[in-house]
Order: sequence, then structure tokens, then C-alpha cells
Amino acid sequence: MAANPSASPVSGIDRVVRGACPHDCPDTCALNVTVRDGVAIRVAGDPAHPPTNGVLCTKVSRYLERTYSTDRLSRPLRRVGPKGAARFEPASWDEALDDIAARLRAVAARDPQRILPYSYAGTMGLVQGDGMGQRVFHALGASLLDRTICSSPGMHGLAYTLGGAVGMDVERFADAGLILIWGSNPITSSVHFWALAQQAKRRGAKLVAIDPYRSATAERCDVHLALRPGTDGALALGLVQQLVEQDLVDRDWVDAHTLGYDGLVARAAAWTPRRVAATCGIDADAVVALARDYGTIAPAAIRLNYGMQRVRGGANAVRLVAGLPALIGAWKHPAGGMLLSASGHYNLDVAAWQRPDLLAGRRPRTINMSTIGDALLRVDPPVEAIVVWNS
Repeated sequence: MAANPSASPVSGIDRVVRGACPHDCPDTCALNVTVRDGVAIRVAGDPAHPPTNGVLCTKVSRYLERTYSTDRLSRPLRRVGPKGAARFEPASWDEALDDIAARLRAVAARDPQRILPYSYAGTMGLVQGDGMGQRVFHALGASLLDRTICSSPGMHGLAYTLGGAVGMDVERFADAGLILIWGSNPITSSVHFWALAQQAKRRGAKLVAIDPYRSATAERCDVHLALRPGTDGALALGLVQQLVEQDLVDRDWVDAHTLGYDGLVARAAAWTPRRVAATCGIDADAVVALARDYGTIAPAAIRLNYGMQRVRGGANAVRLVAGLPALIGAWKHPAGGMLLSASGHYNLDVAAWQRPDLLAGRRPRTINMSTIGDALLRVDPPVEAIVVWNS
């Protein structure tokens, strides 16, 4: 957060500090925080920020309770008993930092690769969450961490299919005629998208939830397809087969803007509604009906989320879903297409805050966070110190 120099005092000594929500959520809300004598007294969504529109989720709207909770750890604690005994004593910041630095210095003297940083998305701030820690460990020459635990399959799927993590403008969903909410529960995890979907529904749009779980979102959609976990790719192949079968493919758009159409059609040909139904655990008629709706209701939009790509074959499942809008020419419409991540639209200079130049030519090994257990048992030289933060 940073103070807004142009903010006028609300009353006497009050001022409004503008900031952004640090959580790992697609909404990326803008915050207005009222501060009095250095203490935040109110947090609210910024009404001038269109996606936020003055509304915050329940968690962040009560952020003051978390920030000033007496249960929150506010000073270092040093373990004084055996691991697992939960015996700690307070330490000053100087004591804690000196102790940690001394231990890391000793390990680094043997081989800095014996130090492993571990972080992910406790805060999504580019400096605090994704910058200062990397600078420290780049300077040390510590092992690198491949941060794969959340979205890597989906990001690779998007890159292969669309060229990067790109997609629709989320605000355009309000103008869609059909919205497939695929592997997402926006009532819980993307409240502002759900508001846009409700706008579309009030204008006559049809909402379809594709999710193994009957979530609060699925309960409020017009159709819920409760497919078996991990079978999203099979459903997408079935939709391809039916779009071809029902002559709903926009061949002019496909021929002008895509590659690989014939191969995809050949691959999907075996995925008849009956086979998809047996694989996914849904009715064959539902596959036929969904393809018909997707090919005839325009604009058609897909809001994809990350749950479906956290399985074997998840990247290919994302590729298949991401390819569907091209088959019907949905990208011709501002309110058509699909969205998983829009991070590729922003040309961020990652090196500016992570500073890989501090490695100074060294090439430390990379350890995959998703297989860290195997690494701790098998890598050579062994990991002697793990520094966990922001995770």
C-alpha cells in the first residue's frame, strides 16, 4: 500500500490510503483504507475501480480484525524445546535476524545450494511477495525453486494454444449470451465475476456450471454438469466432435485464424456422446445439448479456473477448452472467448524486482516445489536449510 498524496483528509487527521488486495484471487480488488494517527480504522472497496465497484469479499472487508487481532504473531519466537513440543520464547528482531544469518552463512560457506528458499502466494504483491526474497537468495547463490504448485499446467496449456496467458476482458462477460463456468465457484472465489455473470443472466444469458461438486455457484446456474473429476478434457473432446457433427464450426474463422484444425477433428472423432457420457458420468444427451447451445448462442464465453488443471493431463485439458472458442468464432465478439488468466496482457519486468543478475553467472540447481519431499531425501548436495516465507 502507498499513500495517495492527493487524498484529502476525511475529517481532521483522517486520510485515505489507496491500495490493492494482496490475496491470490482473480478479482485483484482496489482498496481505500482510512487511516487515523497511523492506524487503519476502515477498509472499503474503491468505487472508482470498475471491477471492484466499491464491494469487497467477506474476508477482506474484515481485514482490520485480522490486522489488529491479539492472536496475530507480532514478534519473533525462538524454539527452546524439542521439535513438536511447541515451546517457544520471545526474541528481539535483532536476535532473530542475527541467529538466522549466522546459520545461513555457515551453510553457504559449504555450498549455498544447500539453502532452499520456499515461497508462493501468501501475498501477491510484486515486491513483498515476489521480489525481495528472490533478491536475497540470488545474491547468496542458493538453490532455485520452481514454483509449480498452483497453475503451471494451465499456464503451459494457454501458452501452447493462445500464445500466452491471455483471454477476455472480464467485464465483457456481462454482455455474453451463454457463459460456461468451468471448474470455478465464483460465489466464493471471484465475487465480482459472479456479479457480472448475474448481470448477463438478467439480460437473458444462460449459465452452465461444469464442476464435479454442486457448489453454491452450480446451484444457481441454469444447468449443472457434474462430470467426474479429471474428465474435463474428455468433455471438451466430445464438444469438438459434436460441433463438427452438428455443423456448428465457423470454418471461415477457423481457416483464417487457427492451425491444427484437421488434427483436432481427427482426434475428437472417437469421442462420441456415448463415450463421453461413460467417461464423464453424465448423460449423452447433455453433451449434445451443450454443444448445440455453445454453437448457437452468441456471444459464448467460458470462465475457466485452476481446479481442473491440477490432475494428470491437466495442461492438455486446458488446451482443449481454450481451443473451443476458435471453433465457433467466439473471439469475433467482445463478449466471446474464454478467460483463465489475463496476466500475459501485462508486460511486467520481472527481472527488475527479482534481480537474477545477482547470481553473477552462477547457475544453481532448480528444485520443483511439487516434489520437494523427494528432493529433501535425494538431492546432492543435500538441503541443510529451508527458508519458508509468504507461503
